Amino acid sequence: MPKTPHEALHHIFREDPDLVRRALKECLDEDFPAFRSVAVIDSDLTEIKAIAREVDTALMVETDEGAEILVIEPQSTPPTQAKQRAWHWYLSYFEAYFDVPSTLIILTAEKATAATCRKPMTLGPERRASATVHPFVIGPDNTPFITDPAQADDIMLAVMAALAHRKNPEINTALDTLAEALDGIEIESAEFFAHYVEVGLGEGSAYDHWKGIIMTMTYPFASKLRDELEARGRVQGRAETLFELLAARGIELSEPQRELVSTCEDETTFFLWVHRSLTAESAEDVFGEE
Repeated sequence: MPKTPHEALHHIFREDPDLVRRALKECLDEDFPAFRSVAVIDSDLTEIKAIAREVDTALMVETDEGAEILVIEPQSTPPTQAKQRAWHWYLSYFEAYFDVPSTLIILTAEKATAATCRKPMTLGPERRASATVHPFVIGPDNTPFITDPAQADDIMLAVMAALAHRKNPEINTALDTLAEALDGIEIESAEFFAHYVEVGLGEGSAYDHWKGIIMTMTYPFASKLRDELEARGRVQGRAETLFELLAARGIELSEPQRELVSTCEDETTFFLWVHRSLTAESAEDVFGEE
């Protein structure tokens, strides 16, 4: 399960690799050959030198036209020159290592980023490019905005479309349609996708609306997620109480300590911290050895 909106935009293709082909057709009218087989490739391209190069998702697909590697990269902002060079590196590395063609697919929820990414990405001097990358770019301007339940039959595509349009002012309508579509599939899968959407939307009004669907609607798939959200809310409420208590005593916490408090789900541990905070002179007095 992804942990951030960035991860959600590429992890979804690990759950359903054929979604790449369907998305290219739906968004770009690109007739990519049908996959005969798919394998997820190790995305860590780091060399012996301490230079980290890690692809978000890379798939090796087999079609009737032969093998091909799909490099799938979400991008929230217009790519820097360094990022463009990294993409060149990814494609060159995979082609050299596996001896098969590689294709770059960029996913974004930002129209400006999509427009920038559609421009040819070159290496070399301006007077004459040494290499050029022409990526496929899927963004909010070419991804269908699904508000008709009949269009949401392809659940994976509907999820991807909702994440691509998460900043659309009308996104709530699409989320309502998606929730209705999830109610029509097997409950365990619906719970998974509902959680996936929750992560993929990130913070903001779209997330608040989706949370409202989970917390107030009677969809069967929402029951388990509702319990999880309520438990998360209780944890956050306890954390805020402890933060206020420590602040009143003039005790400052480091970011790791705040993260420790915010993610603690063990009530015994939490109430031990509260007890210690009543007489503590420092953060170490609160989080010392139990």
